Amino acid sequence: MKKRNIAVIGIFLLVFTLLTGCGADAKPKTDQTEGSKDQVAENQLTEAEASFPVTIKDATGKDVEIKQEPKRIVSLIPSNTEIVFALEKGSDMVGASTEYDDYPEEVAHLEKVAAGFELNVEKVLSLKPDLVLAHSSSLPTWESGLKQIEDSGVTVLVIEDAQSFDSVYQTIETIGKALGKTDKASEVVADMQAKLADIKKKAKEISEDQQKTVFVELQPAPKIYTIGKGTFMDEMLDTIQAKNVVEEEGYPILNEEAIIKSNPDIIIVNYSHVEDAVDQVLQRTAWKDITAIKENQVYHVNEDLISRSGPRIIEGVEELAKAIYPEVYGE
Repeated sequence: MKKRNIAVIGIFLLVFTLLTGCGADAKPKTDQTEGSKDQVAENQLTEAEASFPVTIKDATGKDVEIKQEPKRIVSLIPSNTEIVFALEKGSDMVGASTEYDDYPEEVAHLEKVAAGFELNVEKVLSLKPDLVLAHSSSLPTWESGLKQIEDSGVTVLVIEDAQSFDSVYQTIETIGKALGKTDKASEVVADMQAKLADIKKKAKEISEDQQKTVFVELQPAPKIYTIGKGTFMDEMLDTIQAKNVVEEEGYPILNEEAIIKSNPDIIIVNYSHVEDAVDQVLQRTAWKDITAIKENQVYHVNEDLISRSGPRIIEGVEELAKAIYPEVYGE
């Protein structure tokens, strides 16, 4: 009987040891699992959460600190607005500049904070923004208003007036950094660069003797503004192997005699505020001997695509290319 009891006790002790041994092993595994969950949660911080605080040197040369991800954004120029939406932060926008902020269509519901050249500072502040994206082109007019906004404790970031493809890319990356969207900004820029590379590749098919001369009309008579050397649109023409007939720098005003003498192959109308603008250009009696007029080579190109330094600028180059070289860039 004793032997049987001893055997039973032995078996009991063996089972107990095995059970407690398993229990000892189980607890560390539980702790390890919980630790792994904590680690996973830490690793799952959003890109935005991991990006702040961040300090950015803006177009004025000032270091602007953005402490946390902006959730209420006001944009003071259409190009900034388009970039915000391209970076998938449009749902955090509470205000845009004027009725000219019209893309994408979701912008229509946003509060407008300016009328013409007047910035409504009270309207901006009423929207309780945590970031205002201003633009260097409007500083001469809105500098005092922007200072009032800053003095009220709102972060203001002045974006560069981009005048080249590279500076547009930089602008997108700057806004991406400000919004905690650096990865998305890099994606947008890479897509733009790839599309521009395709445009340049096709341009190589155009020989020097096939290159067309172009006059771009930014504003009609009595003061006919155009684009000269050193401008962004001049770079666009060069990209597609087209020759700008204007030799002056910047955005000069030309008289009709100079335009007639330049005798462009193509005339591009780059404004939409005049109804039937293309027809009006074609009907100018004094221009009847210009090649572009005689051959009916006058085209309208969407000014928003060409002038807004944002993601759609490459679409503008494509539209320009199709108008000038349909045989190369046509569908």
